[in-house]
Order: sequence, then structure tokens, then C-alpha cells
Amino acid sequence: MMESPAVPRDSLAVERGKAGFPVDPSFPQLEIASDPARMLEVCRAHLEPVAGKAYHIDACVPVRFRCRQSTSRCVLQYSLRVIDRVTGGAFDRWVTGVVYSRSGEAERLWRELGATDPKRSIPDQWLTFEPLAYVPELEMLVQVFPYDRQLRGLGRVLATDGRELAPLLRAQVGAGDWRAGAGRLELLRYRPEIGAALRYTLELRDTRSGRTQTRRCYVKVCRPGRGAATFQLMEALCAGHAGARSAYDVVRPLAYLEELDTLVVDEAPGTALLVLLRGRDDPMPAVRAAARALAAFHLNGRAIGPHEPLAEQIHDVERAASLLEWACPEVSDDVRAVAATVVADLTEAPPTPIHGDLKADHLFIAGDRVTVIDFDRVAVGDPVRDPARLYAYLTGRVGLDAVPAERAEAAAAAFVDAYFAHVPAEWRERFDLQYAGALLEVATGLFRSQEPGWRRLVSAAVASACRALSSRWA
Repeated sequence: MMESPAVPRDSLAVERGKAGFPVDPSFPQLEIASDPARMLEVCRAHLEPVAGKAYHIDACVPVRFRCRQSTSRCVLQYSLRVIDRVTGGAFDRWVTGVVYSRSGEAERLWRELGATDPKRSIPDQWLTFEPLAYVPELEMLVQVFPYDRQLRGLGRVLATDGRELAPLLRAQVGAGDWRAGAGRLELLRYRPEIGAALRYTLELRDTRSGRTQTRRCYVKVCRPGRGAATFQLMEALCAGHAGARSAYDVVRPLAYLEELDTLVVDEAPGTALLVLLRGRDDPMPAVRAAARALAAFHLNGRAIGPHEPLAEQIHDVERAASLLEWACPEVSDDVRAVAATVVADLTEAPPTPIHGDLKADHLFIAGDRVTVIDFDRVAVGDPVRDPARLYAYLTGRVGLDAVPAERAEAAAAAFVDAYFAHVPAEWRERFDLQYAGALLEVATGLFRSQEPGWRRLVSAAVASACRALSSRWA
């Protein structure tokens, strides 16, 4: 059985008491919902194995919480460690709890969705518990992966086991009598009601020459219509980039499978910058190549995607600040000061193409070639947002926990220096503001992901934002 990717068991260490989950009078059930031990008992009591199955839920680990004070609902993702009582085998399974501020809404949805026979789109090998449950004492709707009311194609993609993807990969290998062999579909990432990412690997053999090839593609199951828009943007990017000699490449979109709400993209050559930073070799050549690639994308890339005006970015900063003030009131004064400075001092900039969600795992390095992936948020806006965001992720060591701080900070500094060596000098004047704003957004991600010690990490990110703006406060 394909499993949900495992979550480290040390994630069970959730801070309690003063360092516990923030309080919201609109959602009193969050006191229980944020407690892994109590949610373990809730899941044991309310998740019902499908007919013919018997399971013991051994552990419950928070994965990602989408919560905001005084909003209409909270989405809470957990990973369960499940033991098959018959075989003794263990596996991980995601479940998602949704609580609403409006009384009765969760029960209403549970009844409404239950009437649609939610099991019908789920392959047998993925059926463990009943796909839907209702927890009356928490007024919580629970969805068991792979059921997701917003990702209608997810169960069907898993049911195909990748068979519909084989022709796409076979078409990439060129001349010959290529026959598809074994294929493997792996689940990589899942964000409830947002999307799921999978990797499909196919072994191919040319019957004439005996040659073999291994081809891979990446599959993103989207909400209806979202993948189609991204596919069109990626096609436009590739068309504008075709034949151009540049410091960067764009990963190729292979197809949009409308009936599955699924985007399929080619494998990017090389190694993700994030992996290189975690390795033992000197990452600086790759870091500088990535910086040059980003500069080229901003200066020469095709302007596609929606316009992202300053007002929209200001709104993002204010939303991040509001969430942090609620989640970590002990740093609320600093958060307000950072947000106020960014809002007051940041000005509209001449727009260029921007990636919109630049992270070290979105840049692949193969020698001196850099391939950019993941264009869900590509837009036209202030280009300095991209290096500021990546710099915030690197200095915050997001995904780089095992990397020494000195190595991460040196890589971040080298990236920024190389980037600004290839763009107009006046762009750097906005960097401290964009970096401070990006740190607030990174801090909200640390809270949502319920990282162990998230309060300490959030405080460190806010302190870094204050240092970035210290010259403006002098």
C-alpha cells in the first residue's frame, strides 16, 4: 500500500501551558484539537474502520494548521500512525479536521457529503477508515485521506496508479519501439483542500536495441480549474523561452488532465538547491548560479500572470502580522513595528515577472544550468520579493534544521550578493523592507506547520525582521 509520507514522531512534542496553542473564543475546541494526546483519543473514538478492516491508532501528530483569529473556520491536518490488527503492519494516514465558527455547519456538511457516497472515488487499497466522520463534542468534520471534498480528482488519480501517465512519458523518449514496463506512483505532499503532489516513475525498454530508460514526471492534483490556469501560464513561459540562451530554464508542462483536475510536468534536470545546501560539498557555485538565473528571469522573462500591486502585498503583510499577534502575543509589539514600517516605507516598483513562491526546492541545478519549477503563483510585481523570500527561508533555516547556521547564512548572503550584482542597483534599496515582510510570512508558516518549538522559531524570525529594519529605526 502506498503510504502517506511519514511525519517524525518527535513532532509530538507540542508546547503546552504558556507556550500552548493560542486561544480564540470563536473556536473553544482548539484547546483539544491542538493537543495530540487528546486528539488521539478523539480519533480512536470516532474513526470507524471500513467493513472487514480492524485497526489500532497508535499516534496522532499535528502536521499543518490553517487557523486565523476571528475567521469562519480552521483546517487542522494530522498524521495518524495506524497498525493493522490482523497483519501487524503499520502505516501513516492523514486526516483533516475542519471546525467552523458557525454552529451546526460541520454537522450539516457531514450529512450533505455523506449522502454523496464518498467511498465511491477511493480505490480499495486506500480505504482504511470511513472517509467522513463527525465529532459532535468538537463540532468537527473529519476527512480521511484520500477523501477531500475540494480535490475531486485525488482518489481517481490514486486509482489509476499512474497508468494514464505512461503514454506521456513514452512520448518523451524519441524514436524506437519503446514499451512501458513497471510504473510507480509515489505520494510526496498533501495540503488539505489545496493540492497533492505525486511522482510517477516509469521503466521503458526499446525492443529493437534493448536500451532502457527511466523517466519521471510530477503530478499535481488541484482544485477544479486551478491546474488549468497554471498549465496555460507554464505553456506561455516555455513558448517565450523557446530557443533562448539564458541563465535559466523552465520546467516543461506535459499535460493538464481536465477530468482529473491534474497538472503533469516533466522532471527537472539536476538537483534541488535545498538538497545541495544539506550536502557536504561546497554549495556556493550552485547558489551563485541560482542567483544569476533569478536575475535573468526578472530581467528577461516573459511578463505573464496576474499583476500583483503593492496594495496586495501590503494586505499580505498585514494578514501575516495579525496572525502572529494572535499566535505569539509575546512578540506582538515587534510584529506591529515591523509591519508598520513595511507598510509605510514600501513603494510601488516597476513590475517584472516574479516567481511568487521562491524556495530552495524550486531551483534545480545541473552544472551551470538552473531550472525553475512550481509556477502556481507566478505573477507580475516587484522582483525584489523573490530574493527576499528565498533569503528569509535560508536565514530562517526552513528545511535546513540539520545545516549549521553559519553555512545557511553564508549561502543566503552569497545568493543576495550575486543577485544584486546582476540587476539595477536601485533594486537593493527595497530589499530590507521586502526581507522583513518575507520573514513575517515565514513565521506564519512555522506556526501553521506546528514545527516543534514553533514559538521560539517565530520569535527568532521576528527578531531577524527587526534587525533588518534597525537602520530605518535609528
